[in-house]
Amino acid sequence: MRLLATLKDIARITGVSVSTVSRALSGKGRISAEKRKKILSVVEQLKYTPNYHARSMVSGATLTVGLVVPDITNPFFGRLTRGVMEFLGNNALVILMDSFRQMDREDILVKKLRDHGAHGIIIGNSRVNDDLVKEISHYIPTVVFDKACSLENVSCVLLDNIQGAYVATKHLLEVGCQRVIHLAGTPELSVSLDRKRGYETAMKETGLQPLVYEVGYDKVSGYAAMKKLLSSGKAVDGVFCMNDLVAIGALKAINEFKLKVPEEICVVGFDDTEICELVNPSLTTVHQPAEEMGKIAAKLLTNMINLGASTSRYVLSPYLVIRSSTARRCIR
Repeated sequence: MRLLATLKDIARITGVSVSTVSRALSGKGRISAEKRKKILSVVEQLKYTPNYHARSMVSGATLTVGLVVPDITNPFFGRLTRGVMEFLGNNALVILMDSFRQMDREDILVKKLRDHGAHGIIIGNSRVNDDLVKEISHYIPTVVFDKACSLENVSCVLLDNIQGAYVATKHLLEVGCQRVIHLAGTPELSVSLDRKRGYETAMKETGLQPLVYEVGYDKVSGYAAMKKLLSSGKAVDGVFCMNDLVAIGALKAINEFKLKVPEEICVVGFDDTEICELVNPSLTTVHQPAEEMGKIAAKLLTNMINLGASTSRYVLSPYLVIRSSTARRCIR
């Protein structure tokens, strides 16, 4: 991992004083256009960014960790955030940022954390440009969670999403479903592609045609997609959803059509958030240990920061939690 470039580095290379470099960067004070151009060229070459925490580091300031999540309203990311904070305790300041699932915003947030001198960054289920993550990881310890990552300087923590989706789909088939659809996430996220792949594998093994509908990640998108499918007269007796929120939206639409769950349609979610036990019928889902993932991500990051530890890849195993939404009275 390369060290961040400093004003002294720039001054040494350009042959000017540190104060001259500072004036060139701030745009204040008198400096010739030629010198400014030379200094800015070196700044670009070294990928220099101002470290706003440099002064506080001298006095032993608290560790600053940036945590970027795609949707803080999703209970999964709330639990994961708790895991990060529980592990770090009072030894770090966690800057929590919500990207609203917008790639451009994620890029901006990660750059802000870099520019403001975060000592480490944890990025969740991200659309962030891999080139940007690669660049930042050369200077700042970086961990990605809920996403496969093969970048050299980046650690990652994720669930075996292919296996989780496979187990969920096989369960629907085992309770007698024959027309199982998948309400999927969007294809730019590896987690969505992996869950789709697991679903398709289970369907093809049974000789059934996969039926995939890209919907999104929240209750509204799950509700709208399920309502549209049922309105079209599409024959469906099993639904595997991208996550629990999509599944809850689908359950609402099914209820409005006065179809019985699980007697007529079975539904399976993914994540095992607390709300699964509160809806009626309670939701069968794939358990994802969000808090544990958060703690592992925080541990990896602190080891990289404090000990210079090498990068690691943690893949956790999923399991199915069976509840009322698939508990059919008989196998058809």
